[in-house]
Amino acid sequence: MQRYFADSVRGNNVFLSPKDAHHLVDVVRIALHEQIEVVTGQTTYLCSISHLDPLEISIGHPIEEKRELDGELLLAFAVLKGDHNDLVVEKGTELGCSHFIPFLSERTIIKVAAGSEDSRILRLKKIAESSAQQCRRLNVPKVDRYADFDQVLSLTADQKFFAYEEMAGQSATLFAALAPVKAGSSILVVVGPEGGFTIEEAKKALEAGFTPVSLGRRILRAETASLASLSLISAFMEAK
Repeated sequence: MQRYFADSVRGNNVFLSPKDAHHLVDVVRIALHEQIEVVTGQTTYLCSISHLDPLEISIGHPIEEKRELDGELLLAFAVLKGDHNDLVVEKGTELGCSHFIPFLSERTIIKVAAGSEDSRILRLKKIAESSAQQCRRLNVPKVDRYADFDQVLSLTADQKFFAYEEMAGQSATLFAALAPVKAGSSILVVVGPEGGFTIEEAKKALEAGFTPVSLGRRILRAETASLASLSLISAFMEAK
């Protein structure tokens, strides 16, 4: 069954964005009285098509479901080259990430201005929405504008980790570091660029209260490190 996020609700009718309405009518070719699922306010409703031109969707009964993690899961990832950012956001959304913060570090290959929002950020937002629909989430993850490293260090969360490849096999693994974390906690994990964090950046993260963690004995690609971190944390949060 098709699932969409509501653009607005008025009375007993729910309205989709122009893009989603076009997709439903002209691509899916939805039929009159056919049912779809629409998410609004973190609640999913079973709705029916009451009129096609113009499109009108009548709200039905709510559907009981639990899709989201009990705590907020944030990923700050250094901007990557090519389409690797797309992969991180698409699969990260499936893994339950609620907030993506793409940032610039000393070894970031892509050069953009902190605080800006270009076509790549807009693309990531669309990917997050599409992925959230596909995996039947109740929320679309937030995708921030580009941040600098100092802005990342000022982010708040109950637990803050940064994956540091220089500590592979030498410090606590992320899996072990999660053990004392309480259920419902917000968790932030920071993953560096293709060239890794500099020593100066690692020192600044430690001074800002971040816990350095290893993702295992092998050095992972940057996009793999992001998804491995989210997978571990998501599994931990669902098991708590």
